[in-house]
Amino acid sequence: MSSFAGRMKEYPTISLDRFDRENLHARAYFLSHCHKDHMKGLKGPILKRKLQFSRTVRLYCSFVTKELLLSNPKYAFWEEYIVPLELESPTQISLVDEASGEKEEIVVTLLAAGHCPGSVMFLFEGSQGNVLYTGDFRFAAGDASRIEHLHSGSRVKDIQTVYLDSTFYDPRFYQIPSREACLNGISELIGNWISQSSYHVVWLNCKAAYGYEYLFTNLGEEFNTQIHVKSLAMFKKMPEILSYVTTDRRTQIHACRHPKDEEFFQGSRLPCGCTASDGTPLRIISIKPSTMWFGERMKKTNVIIKTGASSFRACFSFHSSYLEIKDFLSYLQPVNIYPSVIPLGRTLTEVTQMLKLMCRNQSDQAASIYKPLGVLKRSMVKRPTYDSDSDDELFDGLDLAPVRKKMGLNQEIKNG
Repeated sequence: MSSFAGRMKEYPTISLDRFDRENLHARAYFLSHCHKDHMKGLKGPILKRKLQFSRTVRLYCSFVTKELLLSNPKYAFWEEYIVPLELESPTQISLVDEASGEKEEIVVTLLAAGHCPGSVMFLFEGSQGNVLYTGDFRFAAGDASRIEHLHSGSRVKDIQTVYLDSTFYDPRFYQIPSREACLNGISELIGNWISQSSYHVVWLNCKAAYGYEYLFTNLGEEFNTQIHVKSLAMFKKMPEILSYVTTDRRTQIHACRHPKDEEFFQGSRLPCGCTASDGTPLRIISIKPSTMWFGERMKKTNVIIKTGASSFRACFSFHSSYLEIKDFLSYLQPVNIYPSVIPLGRTLTEVTQMLKLMCRNQSDQAASIYKPLGVLKRSMVKRPTYDSDSDDELFDGLDLAPVRKKMGLNQEIKNG
């Protein structure tokens, strides 16, 4: 759950993922993705009035986020104020004080965040240095080295500050299985179940309105079927997803929702109320994708755990693990790191102190002079890869080098 207040120290005239209180005075707004904890105040009446009387204030986001936002009638008034930006396309934006006419120029680049459809990170480049706001993100080890716009030529850009999705920056979540590994476990369970008869049905107990499309598209492809969902409205302009979901209840894989869906399941019913046409009772199992639950286990577990007679938990994460975040930060070596999320059971002070250990060392800070648009760059030597099966190496500090070279964008990087 995001605790980010909306403002960055370096560029305080813009607001990100927060649209209330002091953020009402922003010169520009940025939305990383359409999850509610990043949309506070987005449909507020005061903000709505501000937009009506402003000639320059706009909301910047990805094209997919725009479509998802406008699919909800509550946000329809935003249509004329949204400026969707292409991924990996640096865009210059003028931040104008409408009262005085004073203007500041920044360059923003949207980078895919891997969290959910449309989710992006924002890279800002301007007079106060290069600043990266991650929003919510899921990167595997080595992913940062493949992102062209985090580099200039062969060198990693000099990053002043990272505002970080620190959801799982806690050793309890030091290693989370890849989405591919989680998908394989879920696919095996579903395949073994629905192959028994047409009355064997699976309910994917997904807590969010969207974000599980990776599962839907891959399961649809694997089993040549469509996943039942409550509504198609948000997917109408995303054909790559739309073809794998349906509102037709006559399918064996469901991800439908109901305010009392858990009660439905306890009564051997699907949340949508679907029954077999011939009256034969359906055999239903539920699979609940989760990460937090697995982090609370004291021992290593399988990707799939049976929690009841017909209930299963599946490890599936939208956020980077502790190890993945360490890899990301050790590659970028920012001067400052500020957490946007306080991990469950931690305090802001604790997570801030933990992140300070990943900041660039003081000698590097003293040598850095920040110029407009981040013209100072550094390169990095190739770092060792890590064996994911070895617990001993997971907490070892990486050897940080002051000169860092970019790894080839098309080069395969071994993952443990």
